[in-house]
Amino acid sequence: MVFIIHRHGDRTPIQLYPKDPYQDQIKFWPDGWAQLTLNGKKRMFQLGKYLSRRYENFLGKSPREVHVRSSGSDRCLESVSLLLAGLYPPKGRWKWNDNLGNNWQPFPIQTVPHEDDAMLNPESHCEKAKKILNLIYNSSEQVTNYRKSMESTIEYVQDNTGSTNMDLIRAEQIFDVLFIEKSFNYKLPAWVDENVYAKLEDISAKTFLFSSMNREIQRFRTGLLLSDILRHIEERHRSDKRLFIYSSHDTQISVLLSALKEFNNLAPPFGATVLLELHQELEDRSPFLKLFYLNVTESERPFELSLNDCKRFDAAESVQPVQAQNQSNHCTLERFHRSIKDLIPKDWQVECENFDRLDDEPVSIFVLMATIILTLIVMFSFIYFWLTANRHGSSYRLLPIN
Repeated sequence: MVFIIHRHGDRTPIQLYPKDPYQDQIKFWPDGWAQLTLNGKKRMFQLGKYLSRRYENFLGKSPREVHVRSSGSDRCLESVSLLLAGLYPPKGRWKWNDNLGNNWQPFPIQTVPHEDDAMLNPESHCEKAKKILNLIYNSSEQVTNYRKSMESTIEYVQDNTGSTNMDLIRAEQIFDVLFIEKSFNYKLPAWVDENVYAKLEDISAKTFLFSSMNREIQRFRTGLLLSDILRHIEERHRSDKRLFIYSSHDTQISVLLSALKEFNNLAPPFGATVLLELHQELEDRSPFLKLFYLNVTESERPFELSLNDCKRFDAAESVQPVQAQNQSNHCTLERFHRSIKDLIPKDWQVECENFDRLDDEPVSIFVLMATIILTLIVMFSFIYFWLTANRHGSSYRLLPIN
């Protein structure tokens, strides 16, 4: 059983800054804002082909063996579609015609509205998480000291971008724009020299660290994903699924790795992929987990991670479903569950203090209960009158025939 959690491919900017020289969307960003680019499409398709080679001795031919869940954003849905095209080209009876059907087949992709996705949208509505983040960025000594060290850079960027109320998060967003424009070979403004670019890149990395270092934040932002993974592992003997794919965002990758205590404190790049593999010991067939992180998709060389506090030992003798490297870190299911149990929310909406959304639930329950009670009253009234009428006999008689 394999779990793949990936960031979408390369995209266009989400929002430009006021003085950005590339404001003309039709000319510079014809795909639209926050949309998958040509390079992003190529990246995700190649990632799928790499995963197909990596798991060729584990996966079968049937698309029915894979379960796919995606964030509701266009770029995530398109990214996982392209990944699947590279991962599962149709074979045998799954070829459905002689043209497109030789190279591509459809897959069901599960999703929910983006704003309601507490599993794969790390910015979904959670009041408690919002309060904690505000405290971190306004009160944390670590963040405060770092912001002071970057104060001159932040002021410089604010003056040159035309932005107002510049803070670390807004500076990260501006770096995101510059990074994408640079990848498009657009000439950066004169104010963005190597030193400024490097400092903004460092700010970007730090915001991913600051936004995911709190355990409660990790519980709110990755708890439902981990809970879903655990559920699938527990149901493995009753399921025909062997591959689970989750298409999400950079902040989802960073908070997941932070929760597992394996984050490298660098912004997850486009296509960054976490691989969680369920293996089996050859001798006693006991299950264990291995964790990998592919942060440079072009390299096709994922790093093996230690998976939290699990005991490390040599895994050269156990190699299912993927051939082990020289040294490996095994984590039994019991250890894994114990290490993340504090991250699993019992009631996400309640713990998030989303009282505005909880208010609707009692109203719905009240309407349902009132309907049931009214139905029962009518039903019992009918039965009562029917029994009463039969007990006392008919209230009229036929006239005798003479």
